[in-house]
Amino acid sequence: MITKKIIRVQVYRSPSQDQEDVAQEGEYREWEIPYKDRITVLNILDYIYENYDRSLAYYKSCRIGKCTGCLVEIEGKNKLACTTLARDGMKICPARECKVIRDLVVEFPR
Repeated sequence: MITKKIIRVQVYRSPSQDQEDVAQEGEYREWEIPYKDRITVLNILDYIYENYDRSLAYYKSCRIGKCTGCLVEIEGKNKLACTTLARDGMKICPARECKVIRDLVVEFPR
């Protein structure tokens, strides 16, 4: 019998899906994700969106680390979701020092 490895991640969710999250008073939701070798944070977010919750808001574009639109905070540091490898127990938050629009979508300073 083959057992699949599962990792757990926590993802920030805004309190309202209809208004901007100015006060950042959301909460973290924990998800169980099947682990694959070299899975990225962006792959995790895609999996959550496709299999659990289509209301999750996050940004993706180039998927190769050039556009920087997928910037999120992981373990206290801003990192690109498309190039950061996922690991069990990680906490995924909106990018620091940016205005949160909803969930992981932020407004970048000009």
